[in-house]
Amino acid sequence: MGLFSRSKQSIQNPEDCIPCDKFIRTPPEQYEKPDGIEPITSAQHEKYLSVLHYFQENNLLLPVKSGRNSEGAETLELCDWEKFWITRECILRYLRATSWNVETAISRICKTIVWRREFKVTGDKSVENRLDADTVENENRTGKQLMLGFDRERRPIYMMKNGRQNTEPSFSQVQHLVYFMECVITMMPQGVELLVLLIDYKHYKEPGIISASSPPISLARQILNIIQDHYPERLGKALFVNMPWYGWTFLKLMHPFIDPTTRSKLVYDKPLVNYVDEDQLEVNYGGKLDFVYNHDIYWPDFTEAVEERQQNQFQRFLKFGGCVGLSEFDIKGDHDELLYPPDYKHTI
Repeated sequence: MGLFSRSKQSIQNPEDCIPCDKFIRTPPEQYEKPDGIEPITSAQHEKYLSVLHYFQENNLLLPVKSGRNSEGAETLELCDWEKFWITRECILRYLRATSWNVETAISRICKTIVWRREFKVTGDKSVENRLDADTVENENRTGKQLMLGFDRERRPIYMMKNGRQNTEPSFSQVQHLVYFMECVITMMPQGVELLVLLIDYKHYKEPGIISASSPPISLARQILNIIQDHYPERLGKALFVNMPWYGWTFLKLMHPFIDPTTRSKLVYDKPLVNYVDEDQLEVNYGGKLDFVYNHDIYWPDFTEAVEERQQNQFQRFLKFGGCVGLSEFDIKGDHDELLYPPDYKHTI
């Protein structure tokens, strides 16, 4: 059937299964680690510097809220947490997403900063009503979103289990997705910028689960726009499994709104062991992890680990100068000296 073909996931022998009720914090040691940052061309480095210098300006002011009428709107300088977000790799991701157009990349980064301000996406605990674990905990009581395991390229697996839906479509569901995106990005190991998205449509008939249907097109488009606009170059692969008839219909309806680059990364009902080792994959998908979601165990373990990792990375950011353009390789490492200053040139 081509694009929308199916295939059955094999189930492991119970004797080979690994009991699991918490998330996996780091990829297996045997997976190859990068030695440093990836090189770029000299022309790309010049474009990178142009964007870097724009956001290094001390008098740069950006709106607190988006809107067409910017005259008289409240503006703020970049705070430390926003500078922490604008890493070397962040700038390069936006440049790649805009085909290395400097002006467009700058514009998109600015729009994302304003969006993050509106959405309260920050690690700054002094920000009122910031997006945090407490904001979205109710959305995850049935384990409909998880981070569990890594693929062979050390990319974290972000799981969406549509068949464990416990709430009606709402803005809270959008917040839930954004919170998890931020968590998965925080937990990416050093040298990794991409995630693997696993979307499971199987209906899990358990207490608290109200639906297994796809979200409304309007909500799905809002979520898709957020991912494409504000998380560019983050998707390594999207794996769809247990697709029911309404899932295929929903995907066909959504397909025109998905950009070609993202579309090329979508995989429908293929054996997941083609991409993920068995000891990093749930039994339900042909792996060995006998994972059972217990909210009282998984949720505090996950959220506390994310908070600890984020604060550690922020402290390393401050240690290395607290400025725009620091490398995620330095921020996510455990070495003592700064390896890659913001203007560091590493070209092909």
